[in-house]
Amino acid sequence: MNFMDIIYFFTFMQKNLFTMPNIRSLVSFSTIIILSCFSAFEAIAQYPSGVQAALAQHHQQFANQQMRTMMFMNMNRNWGKYAGQGDEYIVKLKNGERKKFTSNMYLDTVLHKNFLVFVNKKFKKSDSVNRFQKIYPDQTSAIGLVVDFNVEDPRIGLPTDSGWNIKVIKGAINIYAKSGNYLNVVSTPTFGSAKMDFAASEIIGIQLKDGAIEKLSKENVLKVVAGNARATAFVEKKGLYESVKKYNLDAENAAIK
Repeated sequence: MNFMDIIYFFTFMQKNLFTMPNIRSLVSFSTIIILSCFSAFEAIAQYPSGVQAALAQHHQQFANQQMRTMMFMNMNRNWGKYAGQGDEYIVKLKNGERKKFTSNMYLDTVLHKNFLVFVNKKFKKSDSVNRFQKIYPDQTSAIGLVVDFNVEDPRIGLPTDSGWNIKVIKGAINIYAKSGNYLNVVSTPTFGSAKMDFAASEIIGIQLKDGAIEKLSKENVLKVVAGNARATAFVEKKGLYESVKKYNLDAENAAIK
């Protein structure tokens, strides 16, 4: 967790602190995270530079995951507040009705199922019963996740017992995830774009062409990108996401030639 991550964390806390149900627990948890960050920085400084970099990256990934988990828990508890925000979805209901709307992917902790929220703006905000419609997997035949506002090519998701299996990346290598929120910020350099990688908790699996869907892991990515030297090198240098992107891009360019 670098300085910008800490600023982002406190900004989130300032906006959401008084909407959360357990303030004392949240403040205690937040304090632990921040103190552990500074404590870790002191410990890391005692190691050689190469080890420092590896430990710092590992610690930042852990801190990012903790922040992500806490924000996800808050979003689920207060889903009404976040209704109308998130990713763009096209939903095909089993009754034949189609809806296109923006929603986060929420988790029903009682039913242990994901759900989307459609906001019917015909009804007033005070009429929460009619204004908000929860949509569960068993109510749908398919959903489409709109990527880069490309409605012509949505990422199709099929319902499962607990959510949707969405093909968020497609090409020679396909990646399946639970929602559009499948990437994490791994590091934020002083200059340039933030480094992204897969959010392990959101990824369902990886598939080479039409093969079996396997668990996303470093070993499985190395197995599927074998034969592409740069994609293989990217696994260590840039992460699994960049490796998959490189492999798919090279496969697409080769198919054009």
